[in-house]
Amino acid sequence: MRLFLIFAIFLLNLPAAFAEEETESEEAPTIVYLPLKQQFTVNLLGKKHYLRTTIQLQLKNETIKETIEANDPAIRHALIVLLSNNKVEDISTLAGKEKLRKNAVTTLNETLKTYTKTDGVTDVFFTEFVSQ
Repeated sequence: MRLFLIFAIFLLNLPAAFAEEETESEEAPTIVYLPLKQQFTVNLLGKKHYLRTTIQLQLKNETIKETIEANDPAIRHALIVLLSNNKVEDISTLAGKEKLRKNAVTTLNETLKTYTKTDGVTDVFFTEFVSQ
């Protein structure tokens, strides 16, 4: 009877032991950020308005980071064209900044596909944003 009781307790604790192992082995995905080294200052559409911003990219992996660094001129050009093609009124609201952020992700991935046949930008963050 004692042996049966010990065996029953062992069986009841077995799923919990496996659940703990699964939880411990699951690691949070690594997030790769790449701050673009130089600040962007562009003239906006309209009369005498400009935008100065600092941008950081969120990437799929370290390989994409190296790819972006190797293609820095094309990446910067794409962002300058995108940023300068806005009116100050369009980017002054939260909705306008969100739209610009999403357009930046799309533009960067299209640029990467053109030059490297790959993509990997998952998000764009404006860490400084001044428009006037």
